[in-house]
Amino acid sequence: MSYINISDIKANVAQGFALQDYILEADEEIDDLAETLGVRDIDDIQIPLHYKIKRYGIVFILMRLCQDKLGANDTGIDATEKYAIQYGMYKKELAGLKDEINIEMITGAVNQIGDRAVQCGNIYRA
Repeated sequence: MSYINISDIKANVAQGFALQDYILEADEEIDDLAETLGVRDIDDIQIPLHYKIKRYGIVFILMRLCQDKLGANDTGIDATEKYAIQYGMYKKELAGLKDEINIEMITGAVNQIGDRAVQCGNIYRA
C-alpha cells in the first residue's frame, strides 16, 4: 500500500503525467526518512500519515517530476523555465518539511500537546 494516492496530488504541474513511479519513489523516500530518524521497522509508521509527512511525500513527487521534465529535449525554453522554477520551489519546501518532521510524527507517538514542538519568534516591544 502506498502512503500517497494520485488523488492527493493536486498541483497543476502534475496534470497529464503518469505519477505511479514517482509515488513508489516517494514511498521509499518516506521509509528512508523514517529510518534516518530512528524508526527500525516500517510497520511502526502510523497510517494515515501525519499531514507534514504526507506533504513531504507529495512535494518530493512534484520535485522529482520537475527534475525529470528539466531534462526533456522536446520542451521549449518557456516550459523548461517553468519546471526549473517549480523544481527550486519544491526542493526548498522539501528541505523545510524534512527539518520539521520527527520520529513521533512518524510513529504516531504524540499523545499530548506538550509533546509537540512549538516554534516561536522573538518578540520586540517598541
